[in-house]
Amino acid sequence: MSNSSEVICRPTKWFIWRAILMLVMFGGFGAYFLYDWKVGYPKKNYVVANYSAFNEAGEAWTVDANRASPEVWNAFVEKQTISFDEDRSIYPSNTDFGEKWPEILRQMANHKSDDLWADYSGEKGWPQKVNLEDDPKTAGQIREQLIAACVCFLLTTIALFFLIRTRRRFMKVDDQGYYPPGGSLIPFPTIKILDMRKWETKGLATLVYETDGKENKAKIDGMVYGQFKEEEGAPAEALFQKVLENFEGELIELVDENENEEANDIDSEGDDEGASVGGDSDDSGEKE
Repeated sequence: MSNSSEVICRPTKWFIWRAILMLVMFGGFGAYFLYDWKVGYPKKNYVVANYSAFNEAGEAWTVDANRASPEVWNAFVEKQTISFDEDRSIYPSNTDFGEKWPEILRQMANHKSDDLWADYSGEKGWPQKVNLEDDPKTAGQIREQLIAACVCFLLTTIALFFLIRTRRRFMKVDDQGYYPPGGSLIPFPTIKILDMRKWETKGLATLVYETDGKENKAKIDGMVYGQFKEEEGAPAEALFQKVLENFEGELIELVDENENEEANDIDSEGDDEGASVGGDSDDSGEKE
């Protein structure tokens, strides 16, 4: 508030913090999806391929010919390569698609494949439990992560735009009229309609004013600009009341439906009583 005749409402902390929260949320999700697209899902597919090699080794060990002696088994392991999917795009770019089975699989004589996987995945820092029903991820699922990341970053950009734009704006009222956020003066005499039906519940009112013979609309947004904290002087309410004091057009207020129903009930009762009295008069007249 710069002087006694002027009320200025600047962006509220309520709006600023929520805008920042949206930036963090959308930006965080965008980074998460981008990571899964570029690193997370391809790496998971690589882990699944290695896990499948351990399962294959466990099945092969059940064949007598392959476990006849350590030499025979080692020779068998030496010839095996990890089975990767035909779609090579679902794996990390540096994947060696001719990679041999891990050396630890030579120890099948004294261990189960699950135990060997637990040791091997622990060394690599990989998850010990792999769900082959959900993995590996397809190229389509990987592409979806990129699309989701782009959407989130787009929303982040939009949120950032509105935050920057709103922080530079304010709404103001003085003796001449109302100044909407980012707009020019709207003189009081040009305001024809003031819709305040959402003011009490949402702190939002709409002005309809006339300029060069055309009707235009502007908003008074007390939640974004000014707020209603009494300890701060309730700037938004002060601005709105000053607009009301100088307004001479049509005022649209929120009508209480309960009050309307009560009024209609009273009117109905009055009509019934009137009809009843009228009926008695007619009867008495006939009796005469």
